[in-house]
Amino acid sequence: MARESSAQTEYWDMNPSLVTIVSIGSIVTFMVVAQVSRARGLVRRGETVARSGGLAHYVAYFFFVPYIVIAVRPGPELDMPDLLRWIGLALIVAGVGFSLWAIATLGRHYDLELEIHRDHELVRRGPYRFVRHPVYTGLGLHFLGACLATGNLLLIAGTLLVTFPALYLRAKTEERLLRERFGAAYDEYARRVGMLVPLL
Repeated sequence: MARESSAQTEYWDMNPSLVTIVSIGSIVTFMVVAQVSRARGLVRRGETVARSGGLAHYVAYFFFVPYIVIAVRPGPELDMPDLLRWIGLALIVAGVGFSLWAIATLGRHYDLELEIHRDHELVRRGPYRFVRHPVYTGLGLHFLGACLATGNLLLIAGTLLVTFPALYLRAKTEERLLRERFGAAYDEYARRVGMLVPLL
């Protein structure tokens, strides 16, 4: 009986390689879909009429850093319960799935650049019924899941102090562009729908 219990425990143990494979596989899928969507959008939308640069623009180019930490796993790690690790693994995938849903909903308006197009529309369907920036919400869940699945203190610190603020910065920058473009219509939308967290 003891051997059987031990075998069951080992069966449910989280393999670090599994977390790395799922995390990197998820973000690679995200980037491929995002680039294809962007390429399709470029030929279907009007000219750019407003664009934002600065720090919010450049943080997207450092997206790969957390995955180095996930793969190498430097520094100490918390002894996370296996249940939390499996929940984290599910969030890694679900977060990217939510972001991809948002990209598909945006259609021709999706871009890595923070910009407004001549024929820009205010999208309020799909995941945009729940949060105003579901791409960033999904990525936030993805990174939260990676923190739970690894328990790595460096990843947790980087997520709380760098990744989450960077996602918030990009969302706030987009908010400014959208308010300039849509005015009262965007203000009304913002009163009903949370920016990154539903109901907030």
